[in-house]
Parts: sequence; structure tokens; C-alpha cells
Amino acid sequence: MARTRLSLARTALFTPVAVFTVFTAYARCDAQNLPRLTVQSLELSTDNPRPELEVPFHLIVRAHVRERVSSIDTILLPILAELELRGDSRTLQQGPNGTDYREIISVVAHHTGEIRIAPVTLQAIDPRDGRAKQYFSNSLTLEVGGGALQPLGNFRSAVGAFADSFARGAFAIGSIACAVALFALIFMRRPAPVPAPPMPAPPTVKPQRTRRDELSDALTVLRAERSRAAAVRVRDAVWGSMGASEGGTLQDVLSRPGAEEPGMNALLHALERAAFTYDADLPAAIEGACATLERYLA
Repeated sequence: MARTRLSLARTALFTPVAVFTVFTAYARCDAQNLPRLTVQSLELSTDNPRPELEVPFHLIVRAHVRERVSSIDTILLPILAELELRGDSRTLQQGPNGTDYREIISVVAHHTGEIRIAPVTLQAIDPRDGRAKQYFSNSLTLEVGGGALQPLGNFRSAVGAFADSFARGAFAIGSIACAVALFALIFMRRPAPVPAPPMPAPPTVKPQRTRRDELSDALTVLRAERSRAAAVRVRDAVWGSMGASEGGTLQDVLSRPGAEEPGMNALLHALERAAFTYDADLPAAIEGACATLERYLA
């Protein structure tokens, strides 16, 4: 650094350069703190793609990494501005093929219509090339029905549009500030070697969901929320996996292909009991449905 006194104009240029330099150093240090993970899948799903107004439902985040780890702390959820967050729970399960991460987020919609949820992100260093990367899950589109509070939804949509415009403006201002800082850096210091551009992250292939995946999600939801409403949602999900239409009866779904299997037959009867039994029998009925689901998935 030159030891002569800087003029006022040069000091004004140096200030954003110093800020930019500190920010760059912080970003590099932050990248060094990322875990080294081989990300094999990252998925965002829900137990109810057509939720009802004011009725709780769940978003489910699942990830699989090749390494056996005790925690994954760099998964970032999207902004759920159109949903009320009621709580979440996380589980990690290690196996011979790596670690499975699952997070269940309980949410409620307060307006009807379409709600779009941005992808979940996971930041990690790829052990294959030693570079920091950001992985993205799929996005979700929900159709909320069953209410008459659509004007509130329109108001929130307007607020969301305003927030999006504000974010775009802030991004433009930030881009201009970065350009000024880079210009000052070029003229005040010798140019540093240009690093090679980072390799793009490999696209995440969304696995094909099977009936077993849907039943596993249903078991997770029923364990976390032991209520009649949860039992009804799980029953509807299993009905849908069998190809039965909404509003069908137990006899209708028992006539579907595959319902004659002993395990599936017992599961259908257990979920019917948990959904419609009297209140005093509800805890035992839900416990029985969970046990039947566990035996079916074993």
C-alpha cells in the first residue's frame, strides 16, 4: 500500500474497495466452512398437493448424501411468505450407502388459489473437485381450496409482487455498487490473476416417486401428528396411491388391483378405522395404523 497521503477523492474510492475486499474474504472463509458432501438427491414434496384453507398440512424435505454424517446444517428453506409456519422436525438416518436427511415442516394456508414454493438449496463442497457448490431441489405448486378468503390472497399476491420489484431494484443497486468497487480496485491495485470459473453444479435428477415413498411419507406424518385430521389425510393419500377417486368408500378401494394383498388389505382397514372411529378409540386406532404401515414397509 502506498505510504503517501491519499487525496480526499482517492479515499472515497478506497472505501467501497475495502468493503468489497472484506466481503470477498468473508465469502471465501464461509466457503471453507462448508461440509464436504457428495449430494446424490435433494427433493421437496408435500403430503397434500391440494390443501384446504386453514387446514394444516406438511412440506417434506429429503436429501441423500454418500457420506455418513451426524448433521447437515447447510440446507436452506425457501421464503414461505404465503404460508404460516407451525413448526418442523428433522431426522437423520445413517446407512451403508450414506446418510438420509428428512425434515417435516407443518404449515397452514390462509388464502385460496395457487401457491408456488421455490426450491430448497443445499450448500456443500464437492469432494470430487474440491469446489463449493449449491444444489437445488424441485419447486412445488399447491392449489388451496375450500374457502372464501380469496381477496386476502389477492392482497398477498400484490404484496408479493411489490416485494419482488423491490428485490429486483435492490439487486440492481447492489450490482452498480459492485461495479464501482471493481472499477476502483482495477485502477488502485495491480490486477490479480483471474481465477478459473467454477464448474457448474451437476443437475439434480429427481427420482421417480413410488408407492413405497408415498407410504413412507404417510407414516412419518402420522407419527408426527396423531390426530383424526392427519389420519384422514393419510387415508386419502393411500387411496390415491391405489388409483381410487376422491369420495370413494372402503369397498370401492378394496376392489382396486393390489388391494387383495394381505398387507395392503390390513392397511386399508386400519386407516379406515383411524379416520372414522369414535374419539375414545382414536389413539389406539392411530397407533394400530402406524404399526400396520410399519409392517407393510418392513
